[in-house]
Amino acid sequence: MSSSPLPDVHAPADLERVWRLLIEPLGFDSRQIFAIMLDRDGRVHPSIVNVTDCPAAPDGQMLVSLARSLRGVLDEADPDGSLALLWARPTHAGTRTSDIQWVRAITAVVQAHSLGEWPIHTADDSVLRVMSPDDLAA
Repeated sequence: MSSSPLPDVHAPADLERVWRLLIEPLGFDSRQIFAIMLDRDGRVHPSIVNVTDCPAAPDGQMLVSLARSLRGVLDEADPDGSLALLWARPTHAGTRTSDIQWVRAITAVVQAHSLGEWPIHTADDSVLRVMSPDDLAA
């Protein structure tokens, strides 16, 4: 990551730019979740949460525990802020059914804990992309 400040996030394109600055070059050793906190003005908090070695299938209890922890941090830093999350895994195989399952599970827990409305991004060893509602409905 560059030592310069990250751009503010006001639109989905801004968020994708921030993710690129944070995680490129792409390449992952394990299945991971990344989370960044945005204050009410769209400024990115300087720390990033990275949960590594996630299981192959979504773990509801792990996600609820993560969401509760993140909600507590967000409440202390800026209750009107939000979180943005990214699901990453090692592969060049493109989006898999398990990715969609993870993004659906992450989306559900983000909504249940009022963590924000930002789209979930995914990344593998070659592609970073946003998961659209159409992707999740498939």
